Parts: sequence; structure tokens; C-alpha cells
Amino acid sequence: MSVRSAQGVLSLAVLAVLAAAGTPGPPRIEGPEKFVLANGSVCLYHRDAVSPTTVVQVFIRGGRGAVPAGLDGLAYLATSLSLEIPDEGKARDLMAQATRMFLTVWEDCSIIHIECLSENLEAALRTAAEIIRNPLLTGIRIDRTKRTMAVRDGSEQDDAEAAASHAGWRALFGGRGYGTATFGTEASLRSIARKDVVDFRRRLFTRRGVFFSVGSDLGREEIGTLLEKHFTEFPPGETADAAASLPSLPEDRDVVLSRETKQTYLGRLFMLPAPDPEAYARGSILETAVGRGPGSRLWSLRTTGKLAYNVNARTVWTRTSGVLEAYLETENAKAEIASAALDEALEALHREGLSQEEFESAKTTAGTSFLRSIEAKPSRTRAAGMFEVLGLGHAYLAAVLERIDSVTLEEMNAFIRETAAPAGALRVRVGPGHGPVPAAAGARDPAP
Repeated sequence: MSVRSAQGVLSLAVLAVLAAAGTPGPPRIEGPEKFVLANGSVCLYHRDAVSPTTVVQVFIRGGRGAVPAGLDGLAYLATSLSLEIPDEGKARDLMAQATRMFLTVWEDCSIIHIECLSENLEAALRTAAEIIRNPLLTGIRIDRTKRTMAVRDGSEQDDAEAAASHAGWRALFGGRGYGTATFGTEASLRSIARKDVVDFRRRLFTRRGVFFSVGSDLGREEIGTLLEKHFTEFPPGETADAAASLPSLPEDRDVVLSRETKQTYLGRLFMLPAPDPEAYARGSILETAVGRGPGSRLWSLRTTGKLAYNVNARTVWTRTSGVLEAYLETENAKAEIASAALDEALEALHREGLSQEEFESAKTTAGTSFLRSIEAKPSRTRAAGMFEVLGLGHAYLAAVLERIDSVTLEEMNAFIRETAAPAGALRVRVGPGHGPVPAAAGARDPAP
């Protein structure tokens, strides 16, 4: 049995077990309810009684896409200051209650995560709401957060995969919006002033710009009551969405970062269309077919060709487009031949498309991967919120598997011809002896 066949059998077995517990076809995913709080904010609510815990995620529309030119890091700085616990007593109380509060900043939104035992939810919301709505924006706090951001940016730049992704996004978006650095640059951190933080919050921390995504064993009415009690009305604001830009292939499509490393990173970035329901499903299958595990097109470079010790592919979606990153990591001595082999594999995929066997395997694996990705309460509530931000709507959470299952081989191969031409890819290389280092671009803060 081939590797691709084995992958398909395993994925089909997983779906068979899931389907046996319910109706035929793709497993049914229960989507969240959507309702409007008395304070005018939207809440996505998912009842999950598996554990006596509650996840509240506060979504602030905007993210890196809303950052003005030259102020890289502003979204992270403004959101981080909304998590500055005002006194040590409250910090000790939250720790004693096993409450977690943290943030992520992505392309089109910032997210404040609150996770706690459901019995402690009111105490957690009381503290969180106080600092989210009325943070202490002092010069000392801003400078301290900037220093922390500079350290985090340095750590990201030491990681070849993260640094390559940063540089690629900066090149595709011209260093603006989505192409800005999440944790800022040395120059931007010097430039950001308190008034910039205040203005950013004024534009985005609004009734239309903020919404909640909740997963809990508590009932909808109780959740709604607690949110209305502690999060009184946000200001109306003018708009919920910042202007977003489209990616564009630069004239020089080779991005090179010179690093004295023991390995070389080689990546290719492809631009995908905006995430409508069909494009998102096809993009998920393409990502899997290109480089997600055994049976993918890049896998043979690792197993048969021995040209890589790591191969992978991932897709990041924004409101305007998607970006597929296909990459490998190899020994420095094998960098040139590995680069040629990577291009050859991607060219063959674009020229030939997927076989029926590859297509069925990739489609099934994409579905099971999505199921695994939303198994935990925090990731499921985050996925519903992200679909809302991207314009797909929270209800798409329950429709993803059906959309993936409905894609045909002909549609998939047409999508590959339209989007995966190697001549239209941005080429990124990180390794020794290859010229100057471009300025860093924005990092995608890792999901918890």
C-alpha cells in the first residue's frame, strides 16, 4: 500500500468512527448561537458541558491590518495594555482561581482570551472588564510593554520559520497593514506615542468593533447577564472594519535573509482569493495536498529524496485574500538541490493537478484535521469568531466539513491552476551566505 493510500485509509477510518455515532456523510458540527447583548455588542455562544469551565474571547476587529504606516506593533501594544492588571491583589485572586488571561494579535483582529472555572466567571469578568474598558495608559506602562515587545520580536527573528514568514508577508503587502511587525520594529517602537494608543482604541474598541465568542457549560441567559453586567456599553464608533489591502507580488520575488545557521529554510508563498465558502474549502484541501504530512507532494522530498528534515504547508486567511506558505528545511550543503526539487514538485502539481487518489486522501485528511483543530473549547470558540471576522460568518463553523466534502476533483484542479503557479510565488530563503537581511515583517502570534 502506498503512503498516500495509507493516509487516505487512516483518515477515512477516523471519519467512519465519527459518522457511526451520527448521520451518514460528514460529521455534524454544532454551530454557535448569535445574539445581541443589551449593551449592543454581539455574542457568539456555544454550549459545551463537557467540563465546568468557561472560555470568553473578546474579539477586537482590526489587528495588524488596522495599523497605520510606520507604527508597527501598535495593535499589540494597545491590546496588551488592556490586560495590565491594576494591582497585585487582583493578580493574586486570578491566580488562586486558576483564571488565565492572555492575548493574540492576528491579521484582522486582536483577541483577549479569558479562561476560568465557571464558578469563578463573574470574578474574572469583573477584573477583565475594568481594565479592558478603562486601562491605565501611563507612560511607564507603555514603555514597559514596548521593552517586552522588543524582546519578543528578537526571539521571533531567531526562529527561521517565523522570520521567513515575516519577511514574506512584508514583501507581499509592502510593509503596510498585514505586512507590519506584530511586536514592532526598533524605529516604530520609538515612534509610537500615548496619543497613538488612545486613537487606536478610539477607532477599534467600539460597539461595532468588539464582540464576544463564548464556550461554556453555563446557559446562554447566564452568560448574557454576566457580560451585560460587567461590560457596559462600548462607544458607538464610526466603523468596525479598517481598510484592508491586497497582496501583490513584488518585482523582485526573491526574499533572502542571511543567517549563520546550520540549516537552510526554503519557502514559496502563493496568493489565494478572498475567503468565500468555496475558496476556504479548496484552500484547506490544497494546503493538505501540498505539504501536510505523509502523502503530500512535498513529503517525498523528505523520505525518498532525503532533501529535507522538515516539510510543511499552512494557509493564513485575511478578509481580502489567503496566503499559502509551502516550505522545507534542509542541510546547508543540500540547499541548492533542495530548492530545485521544491520548485519541481510544485510545478508538477500545477501542471498535472491531483490524481483521484490524492484528491480523496487530501480532502478526507483536511476534514479530519479541521475536526481535531476545534476539539478543545478555546479553539472552537476562536474558530467561530475568526469566521465571523473573515466575513464567512459564525455559522460557517458548522458548514466547513460539508463544503470540503462537496468539492470536486475538477474544481480542485482548476483552483490549483489558478492559484498555485510557481511563476507567481514569492520565494523566501533563510540561511548562511546569501546577502543582506530584509527588515522583519509581522508575526502571526501563535494560537494557544
